[in-house]
Amino acid sequence: MSITTTGVLSPAVQQTFNLKLLAVPTPNNIHRIPAMKQMMPRHGGFDMRFRRYNPLNTFLVPLGNSGVTPPSQNLTAIDLDCKIDWYGTWLEINEQVILQNQEQVLNEAAIRLGVALRQTEDELTRNVLASTMTQIDCVNGSNGDNPTNLTLADINNVIRILLGNNGRMFLSSISGDLKFGTSPVRNAYLAMVHTDMTASLSSIQGFIHQSAYPNQERVLDSEWGAVSNIRYLVSSIGSTSPNASANGRTVYNNIVVAQEGFACVEQTGATNQFIYRPAVYSDALAQNVTIAAKFADVTRITNDQWVLNNRSTI
Repeated sequence: MSITTTGVLSPAVQQTFNLKLLAVPTPNNIHRIPAMKQMMPRHGGFDMRFRRYNPLNTFLVPLGNSGVTPPSQNLTAIDLDCKIDWYGTWLEINEQVILQNQEQVLNEAAIRLGVALRQTEDELTRNVLASTMTQIDCVNGSNGDNPTNLTLADINNVIRILLGNNGRMFLSSISGDLKFGTSPVRNAYLAMVHTDMTASLSSIQGFIHQSAYPNQERVLDSEWGAVSNIRYLVSSIGSTSPNASANGRTVYNNIVVAQEGFACVEQTGATNQFIYRPAVYSDALAQNVTIAAKFADVTRITNDQWVLNNRSTI
């Protein structure tokens, strides 16, 4: 007697999960780099007050030998207040996702919340600067719009204004080196611009790309390069005003700042709170966990003469 067996193939594998998670598009967070970083102390109320004393008049007249006392001057100051605001968001994740998925869902959720928190801080600062700072339109470009495209003359005009306002530069100069293709970089103000501006910057006479700096240890991660006494930081979430030019083009808000032009105030104990609640706290069946991010913060321009918006088109 012969026995015949029929082979039965198992179902084909439909998919293989790649444990390498794809990169998430993340912009450069540039708008808080030039800020004065301040902390609101615990139990310090809701408002922080900055005070700046006004300069005294110079005294150029000699006292002479009469013994007469000249009139006194008055010491005056300006107070600037800013109020802390709170921001937060959260995720709800079912326990089955955590138990059955191949990737570490909670770890990735924490990373994504952290990135969203820092980007939220950056966008809040950007919006404050764009809405309140002094505007200077580019007028020397050749594209026939108002404002025009950015030129060296427009950049030098902004530098002239900041110097005339006694704005101090951020970065000390980078001296030249005996390396092929490198150039010395001047001490500089910092500018924060949209990534769309990179081509315009690269075409300006005298532009030095950051790769040509003689000392790479002092290059900021988001830095594109330098023109004259301004070093430019770029981000895909740089400030823009769509359809705002005379010809309906996007206007790019190129924010140029000197030292102590604006401040970012954080609340002690609430700079970057991450809150995890296990499923046992969620519902009767303990099915869902929650993970949240929260912070308290405020941005305040402290000197309007040291924060300028060099508006341009491309």
